[in-house]
Amino acid sequence: MAKKKEKPPEEGAPAWMATFSDLMNLLLCFFVLLFASSTVDEGKLQNIAASFDRMSFSILPQGAINLIQGMSVSGGVSQLPNINSVLTEIGYAQEESGNNVEEEAIGDEGDKNNKSNDDADLGTEESTSSGEFTEESTAESTEVAETKEEKLSEEELKEQMSEKGEKQSEEMYDEIRELLESYSIEDMQELDYNSQYVELDMNGSILFDSGSASFAAESKIYLQKVASILVKYRNNIIKFEGHTDNVPMTSGTYKDNRELSTARANSVYDFIASQQNFLDGNIEISGYGESRPITSNDTPEGRARNRRVVIKIYNQLNSQIEEGDSLQ
Repeated sequence: MAKKKEKPPEEGAPAWMATFSDLMNLLLCFFVLLFASSTVDEGKLQNIAASFDRMSFSILPQGAINLIQGMSVSGGVSQLPNINSVLTEIGYAQEESGNNVEEEAIGDEGDKNNKSNDDADLGTEESTSSGEFTEESTAESTEVAETKEEKLSEEELKEQMSEKGEKQSEEMYDEIRELLESYSIEDMQELDYNSQYVELDMNGSILFDSGSASFAAESKIYLQKVASILVKYRNNIIKFEGHTDNVPMTSGTYKDNRELSTARANSVYDFIASQQNFLDGNIEISGYGESRPITSNDTPEGRARNRRVVIKIYNQLNSQIEEGDSLQ
């Protein structure tokens, strides 16, 4: 029996071989990519990042996005606010070689990319303006903070001065009280102090006759003793203040209570100055009439307390302040 004639083999590679080859090529490319991504060339990454500098991509329908600045030209909205930090982390730096690559790419694109670059430049200008505004805001905030610190320092300084003045006035108060006791006249006036001065509140009914600035006979001995105390503080500011009750003036000697109170303050100073040597530049005299009562004028006792002459002896600290103010 005759054998069947075998068919000659088909020319070329079998069909499955082409599929297998494609698969091998894909696997090879995949592993090459894995290997390439496992080692990062920092220089190449910098060049890639630099090539994106000032390039614009039309992401929004009406406007361009500057990749580096992240500023929308049309809408004015920052789309990529953190791109700078990202590029910095991967080693972004604007080098001269990177800028040259960018210029070549822009030249190849032609007029279309030129227009995009103009839009990107506008975005950069707006970003710069925004940066300037941020710097101005920061400067204003810093100035406000410095002002608050200065204000706080001034308050602390005032508090320290007040404490120091309080201590000086307290020492003066103790000294004057001891001197009044030594002269046995501690009950003839009220003595008080604050952070600025020590105050001697002398009853006007002891010093003057009603409606007059002339001294009563027994008041001169008392004022001589007061003068001996005040002269110890002749280098301090000393103020003489006259006060009256609210009863209207009936005599024609003085026009009103303010004029009477001023005349009484002057009389007290003139007599004290005649007994001791004082510095006239450290003396202040004023009259307030009935404008500053210390109690009600509805009773005879109250009106008697309001008729008074007050001597304020300023402590050393506030005397210096007063002198400085007068020089200005």
